[in-house]
Amino acid sequence: MIKLAEYLVDNHALKTLKLAKNKITDDGALALINALYYNSALRALNLGSNLLTERTLDAFIELLKVKNTIKTIHFNQNCAGTKNVRQKLKDITKLGVNIVM
Repeated sequence: MIKLAEYLVDNHALKTLKLAKNKITDDGALALINALYYNSALRALNLGSNLLTERTLDAFIELLKVKNTIKTIHFNQNCAGTKNVRQKLKDITKLGVNIVM
């Protein structure tokens, strides 16, 4: 995931990234999210069917507050399953991002 994150920092062409079913954990997603602070091209990100929790959602909320280039995030079938998740997903939607659950 680190190599992919490094690639995304300088990539200005990739619009959609599908990473579903890759057993990505929060640590991997956080590396990806940190790279997205520098990437302005990516519009859609599919992180469905991984091992992600609220920690990843919190990081996305912080990213999207300052950088709103991503318009769609697939977050279906992850480990995030608490009541707080629904509110966090609503918060992301309020930032102009379509969440697929």
